[in-house]
Amino acid sequence: MRLFRALAVVCVAGWLGIMAFFSFEVAPIVFKTIDRAIAGQAVTAVLPRYYQWGLTLSAIALAASAIQVIWGTEGCLRPLLATALCGLMVTMLVWASTVLMPRAEIGRRTRDDAIFARAHRASVQVNLVTLGAGAAFLVLDGLSRRRGRGR
Repeated sequence: MRLFRALAVVCVAGWLGIMAFFSFEVAPIVFKTIDRAIAGQAVTAVLPRYYQWGLTLSAIALAASAIQVIWGTEGCLRPLLATALCGLMVTMLVWASTVLMPRAEIGRRTRDDAIFARAHRASVQVNLVTLGAGAAFLVLDGLSRRRGRGR
């Protein structure tokens, strides 16, 4: 079970790193240094891969956490909470990539600032929920290890 737990932690930590770097470093710098229209095109070109990586890493973490619930011998609460948090991350990423990103693209293409602004605001909120779920996952794992319950 240690292997599945480690796999889940690595995947969530990797996704959080990607998410934080893109959201707090790359996107703001691109919009500060490049013409706004071109910056929007650049970020739009990257977003499908951003979501693919997020979905892949979160789905692996979800599967690894679920395996710990089903076959684990260390107790159920931590793996169950971890599975729920990974499930929330996957749900948010699916919503963002299949609903919000297309809406934002329609707003961008039609130059409808209201549609784009709503979709962008919603995707920022979804990103924050995903980031919070991933951080909670890592805190939960760290606390349970510290207490000696998750060896």
